Amino acid sequence: MSQSPQAEHAMNASDARRDLYALVKRAEGDGVTTLIHKREDRVLLAPLDRFPAARKADAFPSWVLSAAQKEFGDLISRAAQGQPQVLRRNTTPVAVLLPVDTHASALSSDPAAPSGAAPTGGAVNSQGQQDRESVPRRLATLGDAIGSVLTAGPATGPTFGLPGLDAATGGLQPGRLTLVAAAPSVGGSLLGLAAARTTALVDHRTVLYAASGPNQADIMRRIISAETGGDYPRLKQGRLTPQEQQVAQQLVHAPLMIDDGSDLTAEAIAETAPYVPDLALVVVDRLQAAHNARLPLSGDRLPDASQALASLARTLHVPVLAVVDSDDPTLLGLLDADVLLTLTATTDPGRVQVTVAERDFGVIGSAYLRPDLLHARFGDAEAAPVAGTGSEDWRLHTTPEERELADAALPYTSGAQKGLPSALTHLLAALRTALAAGEQEAIDELATSLGQAAAAPPQMPDTTEGRRLAAALHAYNAPAPAGVTAQPSAPESARPAAASGLVSDVDDEDAPRDADDGLVPGDEEDEPETAVFPALRILKDSVTRSKMHPVPVIRLEDREDGPWPLISEDMDGEPRWVHPDV
Repeated sequence: MSQSPQAEHAMNASDARRDLYALVKRAEGDGVTTLIHKREDRVLLAPLDRFPAARKADAFPSWVLSAAQKEFGDLISRAAQGQPQVLRRNTTPVAVLLPVDTHASALSSDPAAPSGAAPTGGAVNSQGQQDRESVPRRLATLGDAIGSVLTAGPATGPTFGLPGLDAATGGLQPGRLTLVAAAPSVGGSLLGLAAARTTALVDHRTVLYAASGPNQADIMRRIISAETGGDYPRLKQGRLTPQEQQVAQQLVHAPLMIDDGSDLTAEAIAETAPYVPDLALVVVDRLQAAHNARLPLSGDRLPDASQALASLARTLHVPVLAVVDSDDPTLLGLLDADVLLTLTATTDPGRVQVTVAERDFGVIGSAYLRPDLLHARFGDAEAAPVAGTGSEDWRLHTTPEERELADAALPYTSGAQKGLPSALTHLLAALRTALAAGEQEAIDELATSLGQAAAAPPQMPDTTEGRRLAAALHAYNAPAPAGVTAQPSAPESARPAAASGLVSDVDDEDAPRDADDGLVPGDEEDEPETAVFPALRILKDSVTRSKMHPVPVIRLEDREDGPWPLISEDMDGEPRWVHPDV
Protein backbone atom coordinates (compact mmCIF):
# COMPACT_ATOMS: atom_id res chain seq x y z
CA MET A 1 0.00 0.00 0.00
CA SER A 2 1.42 3.34 -0.95
CA GLN A 3 2.05 6.03 1.56
CA SER A 4 -1.15 7.95 2.30
CA PRO A 5 -1.18 11.71 2.11
CA GLN A 6 -1.34 13.66 5.31
CA ALA A 7 -5.01 14.37 6.15
CA GLU A 8 -6.29 17.31 8.11
CA HIS A 9 -7.04 15.05 11.04
CA ALA A 10 -7.75 11.40 11.84
CA MET A 11 -10.73 9.87 13.63
CA ASN A 12 -11.98 6.43 14.54
CA ALA A 13 -15.14 5.13 12.91
CA SER A 14 -17.39 5.69 15.93
CA ASP A 15 -16.50 9.37 16.26
CA ALA A 16 -16.74 9.87 12.51
CA ARG A 17 -20.21 8.32 12.46
CA ARG A 18 -21.33 10.71 15.20
CA ASP A 19 -19.87 13.78 13.46
CA LEU A 20 -20.61 12.69 9.89
CA TYR A 21 -22.68 15.75 8.99
CA ALA A 22 -20.03 18.13 10.30
CA LEU A 23 -17.26 16.25 8.47
CA VAL A 24 -19.21 16.33 5.21
CA LYS A 25 -19.83 20.05 5.66
CA ARG A 26 -16.09 20.67 6.09
CA ALA A 27 -15.31 18.54 3.06
CA GLU A 28 -17.91 20.30 0.94
CA GLY A 29 -17.32 23.85 2.08
CA ASP A 30 -13.63 23.96 3.05
CA GLY A 31 -12.14 21.07 1.08
CA VAL A 32 -10.98 19.30 4.25
CA THR A 33 -10.06 15.61 4.05
CA THR A 34 -10.50 13.33 7.09
CA LEU A 35 -8.68 10.04 7.67
CA ILE A 36 -10.99 7.45 9.25
CA HIS A 37 -9.77 4.14 10.64
CA LYS A 38 -11.68 1.02 11.71
CA ARG A 39 -9.36 -1.72 12.92
CA GLU A 40 -7.15 -2.41 9.88
CA ASP A 41 -9.39 -0.49 7.46
CA ARG A 42 -8.34 3.06 6.64
CA VAL A 43 -10.35 5.35 4.35
CA LEU A 44 -10.53 9.03 3.54
CA LEU A 45 -13.65 11.17 3.63
CA ALA A 46 -12.73 13.58 0.83
CA PRO A 47 -14.33 16.42 -1.15
CA LEU A 48 -15.57 15.63 -4.64
CA ASP A 49 -12.86 17.61 -6.41
CA ARG A 50 -10.34 15.03 -5.14
CA PHE A 51 -12.27 12.33 -7.04
CA PRO A 52 -14.26 14.03 -9.88
CA ALA A 53 -15.64 10.75 -11.17
CA ALA A 54 -17.92 10.64 -8.12
CA ARG A 55 -20.05 13.38 -9.65
CA LYS A 56 -21.27 11.08 -12.42
CA ALA A 57 -24.70 9.65 -11.75
CA ASP A 58 -24.76 5.95 -10.87
CA ALA A 59 -21.01 5.60 -11.45
CA PHE A 60 -20.42 4.42 -7.86
CA PRO A 61 -22.61 3.32 -4.96
CA SER A 62 -24.21 6.40 -3.39
CA TRP A 63 -25.95 6.97 -0.07
CA VAL A 64 -27.97 9.77 1.43
CA LEU A 65 -26.36 11.02 4.61
CA SER A 66 -28.98 9.57 6.95
CA ALA A 67 -28.60 6.09 5.43
CA ALA A 68 -24.82 6.42 5.30
CA GLN A 69 -24.74 7.22 9.01
CA LYS A 70 -26.66 4.03 9.80
CA GLU A 71 -24.45 1.81 7.61
CA PHE A 72 -21.22 3.71 8.20
CA GLY A 73 -19.19 0.69 9.38
CA ASP A 74 -20.02 -1.32 6.25
CA LEU A 75 -19.28 1.66 4.01
CA ILE A 76 -15.80 1.99 5.52
CA SER A 77 -15.13 -1.70 4.84
CA ARG A 78 -16.31 -1.43 1.23
CA ALA A 79 -14.33 1.74 0.59
CA ALA A 80 -11.18 0.20 2.10
CA GLN A 81 -11.56 -2.74 -0.33
CA GLY A 82 -11.39 -0.35 -3.29
CA GLN A 83 -15.05 0.56 -3.83
CA PRO A 84 -15.55 4.34 -3.46
CA GLN A 85 -18.77 5.22 -1.65
CA VAL A 86 -20.44 8.51 -2.66
CA LEU A 87 -22.27 10.49 0.02
CA ARG A 88 -25.10 12.70 -1.16
CA ARG A 89 -27.53 15.19 0.26
CA ASN A 90 -30.87 14.24 -1.24
CA THR A 91 -29.83 13.74 -4.91
CA THR A 92 -26.69 15.93 -4.86
CA PRO A 93 -23.26 14.28 -4.29
CA VAL A 94 -21.34 16.15 -1.58
CA ALA A 95 -18.41 13.91 -0.52
CA VAL A 96 -16.86 10.52 -1.11
CA LEU A 97 -15.25 7.73 0.96
CA LEU A 98 -12.04 6.58 -0.75
CA PRO A 99 -9.45 3.89 -0.07
CA VAL A 100 -6.23 5.50 1.04
CA ASP A 101 -4.09 4.37 -1.90
CA THR A 102 -6.69 5.49 -4.47
CA HIS A 103 -6.77 8.95 -2.91
CA ALA A 104 -2.96 9.14 -2.95
CA SER A 105 -2.80 8.49 -6.66
CA ALA A 106 -5.66 10.87 -7.31
CA LEU A 107 -3.94 13.77 -5.59
CA SER A 108 -1.36 14.19 -8.31
CA SER A 109 -0.48 12.38 -11.50
CA ASP A 110 3.16 13.42 -11.03
CA PRO A 111 4.97 11.39 -8.34
CA ALA A 112 7.56 14.12 -8.12
CA ALA A 113 5.06 16.81 -7.32
CA PRO A 114 5.95 18.69 -4.13
CA SER A 115 3.96 17.81 -1.06
CA GLY A 116 2.67 21.34 -0.69
CA ALA A 117 1.29 21.60 -4.24
CA ALA A 118 -2.33 22.47 -4.58
CA PRO A 119 -4.47 19.66 -6.01
CA THR A 120 -6.17 20.09 -9.36
CA GLY A 121 -9.63 21.55 -9.52
CA GLY A 122 -8.74 24.79 -7.80
CA ALA A 123 -8.73 23.41 -4.23
CA VAL A 124 -6.14 25.12 -2.09
CA ASN A 125 -5.41 22.87 0.88
CA SER A 126 -1.63 22.98 1.28
CA GLN A 127 -0.22 20.70 3.93
CA GLY A 128 2.99 22.75 4.03
CA GLN A 129 1.31 25.48 6.02
CA GLN A 130 0.69 23.64 9.27
CA ASP A 131 1.73 26.69 11.25
CA ARG A 132 -1.28 28.66 10.07
CA GLU A 133 -3.92 29.18 12.74
CA SER A 134 -6.87 28.45 10.43
CA VAL A 135 -7.53 25.90 7.74
CA PRO A 136 -7.04 27.38 4.25
CA ARG A 137 -10.28 28.10 2.42
CA ARG A 138 -11.26 26.05 -0.58
CA LEU A 139 -11.31 28.07 -3.79
CA ALA A 140 -13.42 26.94 -6.73
CA THR A 141 -12.78 27.96 -10.31
CA LEU A 142 -15.50 29.13 -12.64
CA GLY A 143 -15.17 25.79 -14.42
CA ASP A 144 -16.01 23.98 -11.17
CA ALA A 145 -19.14 26.07 -10.76
CA ILE A 146 -20.25 25.51 -14.35
CA GLY A 147 -19.58 21.80 -14.08
CA SER A 148 -21.65 21.45 -10.91
CA VAL A 149 -24.55 23.28 -12.54
CA LEU A 150 -24.43 21.18 -15.70
CA THR A 151 -24.24 17.87 -13.83
CA ALA A 152 -27.05 18.89 -11.49
CA GLY A 153 -29.47 19.39 -14.39
CA PRO A 154 -32.65 21.53 -14.30
CA ALA A 155 -33.74 22.81 -10.91
CA THR A 156 -36.49 20.66 -9.40
CA GLY A 157 -37.08 22.41 -6.10
CA PRO A 158 -40.37 22.35 -4.19
CA THR A 159 -43.21 24.60 -5.34
CA PHE A 160 -46.36 26.13 -3.87
CA GLY A 161 -48.72 24.46 -6.32
CA LEU A 162 -49.93 27.94 -7.38
CA PRO A 163 -48.86 28.54 -11.01
CA GLY A 164 -48.81 32.33 -10.78
CA LEU A 165 -46.70 32.40 -7.62
CA ASP A 166 -44.42 29.58 -8.82
CA ALA A 167 -43.75 31.52 -12.02
CA ALA A 168 -42.87 34.64 -10.03
CA THR A 169 -40.55 32.85 -7.59
CA GLY A 170 -39.13 30.06 -9.73
CA GLY A 171 -39.97 27.65 -6.93
CA LEU A 172 -38.11 27.17 -3.64
CA GLN A 173 -34.39 26.87 -4.31
CA PRO A 174 -32.16 24.50 -2.29
CA GLY A 175 -29.78 26.19 0.12
CA ARG A 176 -31.88 29.34 0.43
CA LEU A 177 -34.04 30.76 3.21
CA THR A 178 -37.39 32.11 2.00
CA LEU A 179 -39.48 34.27 4.33
CA VAL A 180 -43.24 34.66 3.97
CA ALA A 181 -44.18 37.96 5.61
CA ALA A 182 -47.83 38.76 6.25
CA ALA A 183 -49.85 40.62 8.83
CA PRO A 184 -52.10 38.44 11.02
CA SER A 185 -55.28 37.15 9.29
CA VAL A 186 -53.87 37.68 5.77
CA GLY A 187 -52.93 34.00 5.43
CA GLY A 188 -49.15 33.70 5.64
CA SER A 189 -49.34 30.30 7.36
CA LEU A 190 -51.55 28.96 4.58
CA LEU A 191 -48.83 29.76 2.05
CA GLY A 192 -46.35 27.71 4.05
CA LEU A 193 -48.93 24.93 4.26
CA ALA A 194 -49.44 25.10 0.48
CA ALA A 195 -45.73 24.42 -0.12
CA ALA A 196 -45.78 21.55 2.40
CA ARG A 197 -48.92 19.99 0.86
CA THR A 198 -47.58 20.18 -2.68
CA THR A 199 -44.18 18.73 -1.73
CA ALA A 200 -45.44 15.92 0.51
CA LEU A 201 -48.78 14.98 -1.06
CA VAL A 202 -48.18 15.69 -4.75
CA ASP A 203 -44.43 15.24 -5.20
CA HIS A 204 -44.20 12.60 -2.42
CA ARG A 205 -41.03 14.15 -0.99
CA THR A 206 -40.25 14.48 2.70
CA VAL A 207 -41.14 17.71 4.52
CA LEU A 208 -40.19 18.73 8.06
CA TYR A 209 -42.98 20.99 9.38
CA ALA A 210 -41.77 22.86 12.46
CA ALA A 211 -44.93 24.28 14.04
CA SER A 212 -44.28 27.03 16.55
CA GLY A 213 -47.83 28.41 16.24
CA PRO A 214 -50.33 25.68 15.29
CA ASN A 215 -50.28 22.17 16.71
CA GLN A 216 -50.52 18.77 15.05
CA ALA A 217 -54.33 18.73 15.14
CA ASP A 218 -54.56 22.19 13.55
CA ILE A 219 -52.22 21.18 10.73
CA MET A 220 -54.13 17.95 10.11
CA ARG A 221 -57.48 19.75 9.93
CA ARG A 222 -56.13 22.43 7.61
CA ILE A 223 -54.69 19.82 5.25
CA ILE A 224 -57.93 17.82 5.14
CA SER A 225 -59.96 20.99 4.62
CA ALA A 226 -57.70 22.14 1.78
CA GLU A 227 -57.61 18.72 0.13
CA THR A 228 -61.33 17.93 0.34
CA GLY A 229 -62.92 21.39 0.28
CA GLY A 230 -64.57 20.71 3.64
CA ASP A 231 -65.41 23.60 5.97
CA TYR A 232 -62.54 24.19 8.38
CA PRO A 233 -64.87 25.34 11.22
CA ARG A 234 -66.77 22.07 11.00
CA LEU A 235 -63.56 20.06 11.01
CA LYS A 236 -62.48 21.90 14.16
CA GLN A 237 -65.55 20.39 15.83
CA GLY A 238 -64.34 16.90 14.87
CA ARG A 239 -67.18 16.25 12.40
CA LEU A 240 -65.83 14.59 9.22
CA THR A 241 -67.89 13.34 6.31
CA PRO A 242 -67.23 9.80 4.99
CA GLN A 243 -65.27 11.28 2.08
CA GLU A 244 -63.10 13.35 4.43
CA GLN A 245 -62.48 10.30 6.61
CA GLN A 246 -61.40 8.38 3.50
CA VAL A 247 -59.00 11.15 2.48
CA ALA A 248 -57.61 11.26 6.02
CA GLN A 249 -56.89 7.53 5.83
CA GLN A 250 -55.05 8.03 2.54
CA LEU A 251 -52.83 10.70 4.10
CA VAL A 252 -51.65 8.46 6.93
CA HIS A 253 -48.43 7.54 5.14
CA ALA A 254 -47.70 10.97 3.66
CA PRO A 255 -44.02 11.98 4.16
CA LEU A 256 -44.85 14.99 6.31
CA MET A 257 -42.99 15.12 9.63
CA ILE A 258 -44.42 17.52 12.26
CA ASP A 259 -42.58 18.97 15.23
CA ASP A 260 -44.87 21.08 17.43
CA GLY A 261 -42.89 20.97 20.67
CA SER A 262 -43.37 23.89 23.02
CA ASP A 263 -39.59 24.35 23.31
CA LEU A 264 -39.08 24.55 19.55
CA THR A 265 -36.05 26.65 18.68
CA ALA A 266 -34.12 27.26 15.48
CA GLU A 267 -31.22 25.29 16.95
CA ALA A 268 -33.54 22.34 17.67
CA ILE A 269 -34.77 22.41 14.08
CA ALA A 270 -31.20 22.51 12.80
CA GLU A 271 -30.31 19.50 14.99
CA THR A 272 -33.36 17.49 13.94
CA ALA A 273 -33.31 18.15 10.18
CA PRO A 274 -30.15 16.12 9.37
CA TYR A 275 -31.79 12.98 10.76
CA VAL A 276 -34.86 13.23 8.50
CA PRO A 277 -34.27 10.84 5.57
CA ASP A 278 -34.41 12.34 2.06
CA LEU A 279 -35.43 15.75 3.39
CA ALA A 280 -36.71 18.02 0.60
CA LEU A 281 -38.19 21.02 2.45
CA VAL A 282 -38.25 22.61 5.90
CA VAL A 283 -41.27 24.77 6.80
CA VAL A 284 -41.22 26.87 9.97
CA ASP A 285 -44.68 28.06 10.99
CA ARG A 286 -44.12 30.58 12.44
CA LEU A 287 -41.84 33.38 13.64
CA GLN A 288 -43.90 35.63 15.93
CA ALA A 289 -43.06 39.34 15.97
CA ALA A 290 -44.55 39.94 19.44
CA HIS A 291 -42.56 38.54 22.34
CA ASN A 292 -44.02 35.45 23.96
CA ALA A 293 -42.21 33.84 26.86
CA ARG A 294 -43.63 30.43 25.91
CA LEU A 295 -42.44 30.62 22.29
CA PRO A 296 -38.69 30.78 21.69
CA LEU A 297 -39.30 31.79 18.06
CA SER A 298 -40.67 35.21 18.98
CA GLY A 299 -39.71 38.77 19.81
CA ASP A 300 -36.11 39.94 19.75
CA ARG A 301 -34.85 36.39 19.24
CA LEU A 302 -36.02 36.34 15.62
CA PRO A 303 -32.82 37.72 14.01
CA ASP A 304 -30.69 34.99 15.59
CA ALA A 305 -33.30 32.36 14.69
CA SER A 306 -33.36 33.57 11.08
CA GLN A 307 -29.57 33.30 10.83
CA ALA A 308 -29.68 29.76 12.22
CA LEU A 309 -32.34 28.77 9.66
CA ALA A 310 -30.31 30.33 6.83
CA SER A 311 -27.28 28.33 7.97
CA LEU A 312 -29.42 25.18 8.07
CA ALA A 313 -30.49 25.75 4.46
CA ARG A 314 -26.90 26.14 3.31
CA THR A 315 -25.56 23.22 5.34
CA LEU A 316 -28.16 20.66 4.24
CA HIS A 317 -28.63 22.27 0.82
CA VAL A 318 -32.41 22.20 1.18
CA PRO A 319 -34.93 25.06 0.92
CA VAL A 320 -36.15 26.47 4.23
CA LEU A 321 -39.46 28.36 4.22
CA ALA A 322 -40.29 30.39 7.34
CA VAL A 323 -43.49 32.35 8.00
CA VAL A 324 -43.33 35.59 10.01
CA ASP A 325 -46.57 37.21 11.22
CA SER A 326 -45.54 40.77 10.36
CA ASP A 327 -44.89 42.86 7.27
CA ASP A 328 -42.98 45.56 9.16
CA PRO A 329 -40.04 46.57 6.91
CA THR A 330 -37.86 47.35 9.93
CA LEU A 331 -38.25 43.83 11.33
CA LEU A 332 -37.87 42.16 7.94
CA GLY A 333 -34.64 44.07 7.36
CA LEU A 334 -33.14 42.40 10.44
CA LEU A 335 -33.91 38.88 9.23
CA ASP A 336 -31.39 36.97 7.13
CA ALA A 337 -33.63 36.04 4.19
CA ASP A 338 -32.47 35.19 0.67
CA VAL A 339 -35.99 35.59 -0.75
CA LEU A 340 -38.84 37.60 0.78
CA LEU A 341 -42.51 37.04 -0.10
CA THR A 342 -44.72 39.80 1.27
CA LEU A 343 -48.50 39.27 1.33
CA THR A 344 -50.55 42.46 1.16
CA ALA A 345 -54.34 42.79 1.29
CA THR A 346 -55.87 44.79 -1.56
CA THR A 347 -59.06 46.84 -1.81
CA ASP A 348 -60.70 43.74 -3.21
CA PRO A 349 -61.23 41.31 -0.31
CA GLY A 350 -60.96 38.42 -2.73
CA ARG A 351 -57.42 39.25 -3.86
CA VAL A 352 -54.10 39.23 -2.02
CA GLN A 353 -50.94 40.54 -3.65
CA VAL A 354 -47.65 38.68 -3.17
CA THR A 355 -44.50 40.71 -3.82
CA VAL A 356 -41.34 38.68 -4.48
CA ALA A 357 -38.05 40.33 -3.49
CA GLU A 358 -34.56 38.86 -3.59
CA ARG A 359 -31.53 39.92 -1.61
CA ASP A 360 -29.35 42.39 -3.54
CA PHE A 361 -31.89 42.63 -6.37
CA GLY A 362 -35.02 44.00 -4.71
CA VAL A 363 -38.46 43.24 -6.15
CA ILE A 364 -38.26 40.72 -8.98
CA GLY A 365 -41.93 39.85 -9.46
CA SER A 366 -45.42 39.68 -8.03
CA ALA A 367 -48.55 37.56 -8.19
CA TYR A 368 -52.16 37.72 -7.03
CA LEU A 369 -53.79 35.01 -4.95
CA ARG A 370 -57.39 34.31 -4.03
CA PRO A 371 -57.76 33.58 -0.29
CA ASP A 372 -60.14 30.75 0.57
CA LEU A 373 -59.88 30.89 4.35
CA LEU A 374 -62.96 28.73 4.83
CA HIS A 375 -61.02 25.86 3.27
CA ALA A 376 -57.54 26.83 4.56
CA ARG A 377 -55.99 27.40 1.17
CA PHE A 378 -55.10 29.86 -1.57
CA GLY A 379 -55.94 29.83 -5.26
CA ASP A 380 -54.76 31.82 -8.24
CA ALA A 381 -56.79 35.03 -8.32
CA GLU A 382 -57.26 34.89 -12.08
CA ALA A 383 -58.52 31.31 -12.02
CA ALA A 384 -62.11 31.76 -10.78
CA PRO A 385 -64.37 33.29 -13.47
CA VAL A 386 -68.09 32.60 -13.38
CA ALA A 387 -69.22 30.05 -15.91
CA GLY A 388 -70.42 31.78 -19.02
CA THR A 389 -68.69 35.09 -18.31
CA GLY A 390 -65.40 34.38 -20.07
CA SER A 391 -62.44 36.04 -18.42
CA GLU A 392 -64.46 38.67 -16.58
CA ASP A 393 -63.95 38.97 -12.84
CA TRP A 394 -66.79 37.18 -11.08
CA ARG A 395 -66.96 39.94 -8.46
CA LEU A 396 -68.50 42.21 -11.07
CA HIS A 397 -71.60 40.03 -10.75
CA THR A 398 -71.95 40.27 -6.97
CA THR A 399 -73.15 43.15 -4.85
CA PRO A 400 -71.20 45.07 -2.21
CA GLU A 401 -73.77 43.91 0.35
CA GLU A 402 -72.99 40.25 -0.41
CA ARG A 403 -69.26 40.79 -0.15
CA GLU A 404 -69.56 42.76 3.09
CA LEU A 405 -71.83 40.09 4.58
CA ALA A 406 -69.28 37.40 3.68
CA ASP A 407 -66.43 39.38 5.21
CA ALA A 408 -68.39 40.17 8.37
CA ALA A 409 -69.30 36.48 8.73
CA LEU A 410 -65.68 35.27 8.63
CA PRO A 411 -65.02 35.45 12.41
CA TYR A 412 -68.03 33.19 12.99
CA THR A 413 -67.66 30.78 10.05
CA SER A 414 -63.99 30.28 10.93
CA GLY A 415 -64.83 29.42 14.53
CA ALA A 416 -62.89 32.36 15.99
CA GLN A 417 -66.13 33.83 17.41
CA LYS A 418 -69.16 32.06 18.87
CA GLY A 419 -72.75 33.04 19.52
CA LEU A 420 -74.63 32.46 16.25
CA PRO A 421 -77.24 29.76 15.64
CA SER A 422 -75.75 26.84 13.75
CA ALA A 423 -78.22 27.23 10.87
CA LEU A 424 -77.15 30.84 10.27
CA THR A 425 -73.48 29.90 10.59
CA HIS A 426 -73.83 27.20 7.93
CA LEU A 427 -75.76 29.58 5.68
CA LEU A 428 -73.08 32.25 5.93
CA ALA A 429 -70.36 29.63 5.38
CA ALA A 430 -72.15 28.52 2.21
CA LEU A 431 -72.21 32.13 1.03
CA ARG A 432 -68.46 32.49 1.61
CA THR A 433 -67.80 29.25 -0.24
CA ALA A 434 -69.93 30.32 -3.21
CA LEU A 435 -68.26 33.73 -3.37
CA ALA A 436 -64.77 32.26 -3.09
CA ALA A 437 -65.48 29.75 -5.88
CA GLY A 438 -67.28 32.32 -8.04
CA GLU A 439 -70.40 30.11 -8.29
CA GLN A 440 -73.06 32.59 -9.32
CA GLU A 441 -75.85 30.00 -9.41
CA ALA A 442 -75.14 29.00 -5.82
CA ILE A 443 -75.10 32.68 -4.79
CA ASP A 444 -78.51 33.18 -6.41
CA GLU A 445 -79.92 30.09 -4.71
CA LEU A 446 -78.80 31.36 -1.32
CA ALA A 447 -80.42 34.78 -1.82
CA THR A 448 -83.87 33.68 -0.59
CA SER A 449 -82.59 32.01 2.57
CA LEU A 450 -80.27 34.92 3.29
CA GLY A 451 -83.13 37.36 2.83
CA GLN A 452 -85.28 35.48 5.33
CA ALA A 453 -82.41 35.34 7.84
CA ALA A 454 -81.73 39.06 7.38
CA ALA A 455 -85.41 39.94 7.79
CA ALA A 456 -85.58 38.22 11.19
CA PRO A 457 -82.00 38.17 12.48
CA PRO A 458 -81.16 36.56 15.82
CA GLN A 459 -79.73 38.48 18.74
CA MET A 460 -76.12 39.26 17.85
CA PRO A 461 -73.25 39.18 20.37
CA ASP A 462 -72.46 42.63 21.73
CA THR A 463 -68.96 42.70 20.24
CA THR A 464 -67.31 44.52 17.38
CA GLU A 465 -67.70 41.47 15.17
CA GLY A 466 -71.32 41.00 16.20
CA ARG A 467 -72.24 44.61 15.50
CA ARG A 468 -70.56 44.48 12.12
CA LEU A 469 -72.44 41.31 11.18
CA ALA A 470 -75.74 42.84 12.34
CA ALA A 471 -75.09 45.90 10.21
CA ALA A 472 -74.19 43.72 7.23
CA LEU A 473 -77.43 41.71 7.60
CA HIS A 474 -79.43 44.93 7.87
CA ALA A 475 -77.75 46.31 4.74
CA TYR A 476 -78.36 43.04 2.89
CA ASN A 477 -82.07 43.19 3.79
CA ALA A 478 -82.47 46.92 3.05
CA PRO A 479 -84.45 47.75 -0.11
CA ALA A 480 -82.46 48.93 -3.08
CA PRO A 481 -82.34 52.72 -3.58
CA ALA A 482 -84.68 54.21 -6.09
CA GLY A 483 -83.41 53.87 -9.61
CA VAL A 484 -80.96 51.06 -8.85
CA THR A 485 -83.21 48.17 -9.72
CA ALA A 486 -86.24 48.75 -11.88
CA GLN A 487 -89.27 47.04 -10.44
CA PRO A 488 -92.05 45.87 -12.77
CA SER A 489 -95.14 48.09 -12.74
CA ALA A 490 -98.12 46.75 -10.87
CA PRO A 491 -101.14 45.87 -13.06
CA GLU A 492 -103.98 48.34 -13.15
CA SER A 493 -106.30 45.97 -11.30
CA ALA A 494 -103.86 45.67 -8.39
CA ARG A 495 -103.45 49.40 -7.80
CA PRO A 496 -105.19 51.07 -4.85
CA ALA A 497 -108.70 52.13 -5.51
CA ALA A 498 -108.00 55.78 -4.78
CA ALA A 499 -105.22 55.84 -7.35
CA SER A 500 -107.48 54.42 -10.06
CA GLY A 501 -110.30 56.85 -9.34
CA LEU A 502 -112.75 54.16 -8.29
CA VAL A 503 -113.44 55.64 -4.83
CA SER A 504 -115.97 58.39 -5.32
CA ASP A 505 -117.05 59.00 -1.74
CA VAL A 506 -113.77 60.57 -0.56
CA ASP A 507 -113.91 64.29 0.07
CA ASP A 508 -111.65 66.36 -2.12
CA GLU A 509 -110.07 68.00 0.91
CA ASP A 510 -109.15 64.60 2.36
CA ALA A 511 -107.57 63.28 -0.82
CA PRO A 512 -104.28 65.22 -0.59
CA ARG A 513 -103.88 64.25 3.08
CA ASP A 514 -104.41 60.56 2.26
CA ALA A 515 -102.00 60.84 -0.62
CA ASP A 516 -99.34 62.24 1.72
CA ASP A 517 -99.25 59.15 3.93
CA GLY A 518 -100.02 56.65 1.20
CA LEU A 519 -103.23 55.41 2.91
CA VAL A 520 -106.79 55.38 1.75
CA PRO A 521 -109.97 54.63 3.69
CA GLY A 522 -110.38 50.93 4.25
CA ASP A 523 -106.66 50.16 4.67
CA GLU A 524 -107.26 49.25 8.28
CA GLU A 525 -109.19 46.22 7.05
CA ASP A 526 -106.35 44.90 4.85
CA GLU A 527 -104.51 42.98 7.56
CA PRO A 528 -105.04 39.24 6.97
CA GLU A 529 -106.53 37.14 9.70
CA THR A 530 -103.54 34.78 9.59
CA ALA A 531 -100.98 37.51 10.34
CA VAL A 532 -98.27 36.26 12.72
CA PHE A 533 -98.51 39.43 14.78
CA PRO A 534 -101.85 41.21 14.12
CA ALA A 535 -100.66 44.56 15.42
CA LEU A 536 -103.48 46.59 13.84
CA ARG A 537 -106.22 44.42 15.34
CA ILE A 538 -104.58 44.49 18.78
CA LEU A 539 -104.32 48.27 18.63
CA LYS A 540 -107.94 48.69 17.60
CA ASP A 541 -109.20 46.35 20.31
CA SER A 542 -107.08 48.03 22.95
CA VAL A 543 -108.25 51.50 22.01
CA THR A 544 -111.84 50.33 22.07
CA ARG A 545 -111.49 48.74 25.53
CA SER A 546 -109.60 51.65 27.07
CA LYS A 547 -111.58 54.31 28.91
CA MET A 548 -108.63 56.64 28.61
CA HIS A 549 -109.33 56.65 24.87
CA PRO A 550 -113.13 56.94 24.73
CA VAL A 551 -113.34 57.99 21.09
CA PRO A 552 -113.93 54.83 19.08
CA VAL A 553 -112.88 54.31 15.50
CA ILE A 554 -115.51 55.99 13.32
CA ARG A 555 -115.87 54.53 9.86
CA LEU A 556 -116.36 56.69 6.81
CA GLU A 557 -120.02 55.83 6.35
CA ASP A 558 -120.73 56.71 9.98
CA ARG A 559 -119.15 60.13 9.55
CA GLU A 560 -121.63 61.11 6.84
CA ASP A 561 -124.69 59.88 8.80
CA GLY A 562 -123.99 62.31 11.74
CA PRO A 563 -124.42 63.78 14.16
CA TRP A 564 -122.14 61.61 16.33
CA PRO A 565 -120.72 62.40 19.79
CA LEU A 566 -117.19 63.75 19.96
CA ILE A 567 -116.61 62.33 23.44
CA SER A 568 -118.06 59.58 25.60
CA GLU A 569 -119.66 60.45 28.90
CA ASP A 570 -118.14 57.32 30.48
CA MET A 571 -114.66 58.65 31.36
CA ASP A 572 -113.45 57.81 34.84
CA GLY A 573 -109.75 57.91 34.05
CA GLU A 574 -109.23 54.23 34.84
CA PRO A 575 -107.51 52.36 32.02
CA ARG A 576 -108.94 49.06 30.95
CA TRP A 577 -106.10 47.70 28.75
CA VAL A 578 -106.53 44.07 27.86
CA HIS A 579 -103.78 42.15 26.04
CA PRO A 580 -105.40 39.48 23.86
CA ASP A 581 -103.87 36.08 23.57
CA VAL A 582 -101.74 35.82 20.44
